Amino acid sequence: MTARRDGRRPLLAAVVVLCAGTSLTGCSDDRNFSQYPGFAEWYAANPPSEDLPDAAGRALLERFKPRVFLPGHDEGPIDFYRDYIAQGRLRDGDQVMVEVDQETLNHYKRDPDVVFEHQPEDRPVRPVIYGRIDHAELPGCATPMTFLTYHLVFRHSGLPAALSWWQAAALGLAGDLDDWHQLDHYTAVSVALMPDAAGDLSPFAATFQQHNYLRTYLLKAADGPGRLALPADGRLAVDVAIRSNELYPNQEGRVQRRAVSFMSPEGAAYLVTGENRPWRAADDITEPAREIDPELVFLPPADAFYVFQGWLGERRALPGRSGPPGADYNTLPALKDKAAQLAVFYWYEDDADYLNLLARADSGGRPRRVEIGPFAGRMVAALDPTRVACTAPERLSG
Repeated sequence: MTARRDGRRPLLAAVVVLCAGTSLTGCSDDRNFSQYPGFAEWYAANPPSEDLPDAAGRALLERFKPRVFLPGHDEGPIDFYRDYIAQGRLRDGDQVMVEVDQETLNHYKRDPDVVFEHQPEDRPVRPVIYGRIDHAELPGCATPMTFLTYHLVFRHSGLPAALSWWQAAALGLAGDLDDWHQLDHYTAVSVALMPDAAGDLSPFAATFQQHNYLRTYLLKAADGPGRLALPADGRLAVDVAIRSNELYPNQEGRVQRRAVSFMSPEGAAYLVTGENRPWRAADDITEPAREIDPELVFLPPADAFYVFQGWLGERRALPGRSGPPGADYNTLPALKDKAAQLAVFYWYEDDADYLNLLARADSGGRPRRVEIGPFAGRMVAALDPTRVACTAPERLSG
């Protein structure tokens, strides 16, 4: 037994190193990310609502629901409760519950030690996209912003499709590259809206969740650096990446998308310039083959889908392979505010200004506090003053 354990150490060490830069799925120690310092304070100050969107909110979410394109032979998104939670068991210490539903999961949502283990059944799935509404204020803007966030749910998350051969070989010895961990529900896009000149809520930006960071685009009449063309119907088209499920703006054909683990200065430099790719990084690949029309479903922000503190997938031995907590644990507590995510992750190709700003703001890659002012200032400067009620384009101080 001892010799076998010693023999695995080089492999385990290699996987841990690779995991830090290639799995992009939240490599961690034995502590659930929901217990990361700062979350308890955030939720105490911002308690999730138990309410569902009203009729007007549902109509707004339906109106701007993204179009979804899948790669070939991909199962696609599923219904979290019908296709995932209903097929498995919940472990609470020595107690095992084999019949799990929404009520049961919500009963245990505040217990970080509870583990749900998915046991998939061979039956047709129900494609679903989950919609919710949030509000936040960006410094320099007089009117609060409305955020429409859409989550897709996948049975499992694999590793990026552009792994190098040696990364794939090493990681393939440690686990299934297509099923690196159970459940992927951080695949999300948020559409930001503010009143236009007529007083109607109008989309002006979109933020995509990609691995352990996000990316914001301004919505304009035409594509360009940091900009996406907003279709006439207001519905963005998004591609689901092969294996990793990450969401990207739609682009025909097979496209390699730069990806890293965290938005560190080193990782950001590669994302922005395409140069000096970190040796542990691996890119995503999208190749849209078919469009689906998932049903729009609503859950209260306080539902276990969003705020479950335990493990929503089986615990696996190697780092990064255990199931995630709720979908709301998508970034560091310091960046939970939707307006902060909008501004801090706004960048574009060859954006030297962003790299300089990020380098000054970096605090070991996982800051407890982020000064939003400078990021908000550069975003306000890029906004169309005829569309949003924000201040003149001067960089805001803290």
